[in-house]
Amino acid sequence: MSLTAGALGAEASPEHTYTYLLCDLMTDTVIAELPLADVTYSTELNGIGVLSATIPYTDETAPLDPETATTPGRTAIYVDRDGVIVWGGIIWTRQPNSRVSKQIQAAEFLSYYQRRYVKTTLATDTSLLTNPAYVPDGQRLYPDQKYIVWSLLQYAHAQTGGNPGISTSLLTAPPHGVSRNVSYFGFERPEIYKAIAELAASDDGFDFGIEVGWTPAANNNPPRRYRQARTWYPRRGRPADTSGLVFVKGGPGSTILEYDWPEDGTATATEISALGAGSGEAKVTAVVQESNLLASGWPLLETVSTYDTVIDVAQIRGLAAAELTARAGAQTNPVFTVTADDDPAFGSYSVGDEALFVIDPEPITPAGRSGVLRIIGIENTAASGPERVRLTCVGV
Repeated sequence: MSLTAGALGAEASPEHTYTYLLCDLMTDTVIAELPLADVTYSTELNGIGVLSATIPYTDETAPLDPETATTPGRTAIYVDRDGVIVWGGIIWTRQPNSRVSKQIQAAEFLSYYQRRYVKTTLATDTSLLTNPAYVPDGQRLYPDQKYIVWSLLQYAHAQTGGNPGISTSLLTAPPHGVSRNVSYFGFERPEIYKAIAELAASDDGFDFGIEVGWTPAANNNPPRRYRQARTWYPRRGRPADTSGLVFVKGGPGSTILEYDWPEDGTATATEISALGAGSGEAKVTAVVQESNLLASGWPLLETVSTYDTVIDVAQIRGLAAAELTARAGAQTNPVFTVTADDDPAFGSYSVGDEALFVIDPEPITPAGRSGVLRIIGIENTAASGPERVRLTCVGV
């Protein structure tokens, strides 16, 4: 069922048609199209975006059987905006919020792998394995980091009831060219999403996610929905000089409605201690320092991070180095609320993109402010009226 979100008032603003498809998680068969209200959906870089919506229980929706169509844990939901699937995920919770409606909470398809675990030891080191054949037939992992992701997903999908139709075809050749020595011990039951996230966060790591959309119509075949896992190396998105994205507050071309551009030194670190697998003196550890900051007068600010499943010293050091890069100096994590339909319009940018943000002079910034930031989160609310998009960013 489609809903149109349009502008109120005298001036015409773009209207957007939303369709909410509820599908069986395992087969992707459409169960129903429901008219949802209060819909907010988000995406995150290397994270898991969420959706919140209200299902009206009315005479209109009763024939569509909203109870069956939104069963938590086995229902997929897609958000189609003007013929483009902009969000997809799994309904995980449902609860009444009035006598005539229920609220659902969903998370992107990556959330499935938060509920999947390695139960048989998998490793790049064959001396740790009883079956040295490569996954999925055996326990051996290919050493390239991209192929490790492929192997973890193949391992998950090979089990009964373990393949929710997420394609891994984009995780095959070519490799990233970055080899890792990793082991995931079955007796520790490492979570698959966490294992991938830790691998991606290593020095010389990658970005990852699950894309959703429609395939092009071809050979008289209608478009079909897809869910595909992929990685981006060395990173997802476009640099600012390539994206051309500029968001401005002030003047006739203003697109920033509100903003919060704080600086936070509490998360700053000039030294990271990373702790890996093992115990006592045998525990895998690494310590890295930001020597340039220390030499310039910054104090020693320490942080300890734990990576229980990592046994390789080089990987632990890489994780520590990557975290130090992110934490060095005062942290800037601004949030901007921007218009959805003015240039740059919603859909012309994605998480991972860099953009120039410009704040014209105002009382708290007499000289104005500007900077290139990377978009790490996008949240949109389907509303009756012009849409407002919330962008969460990080300094580059």
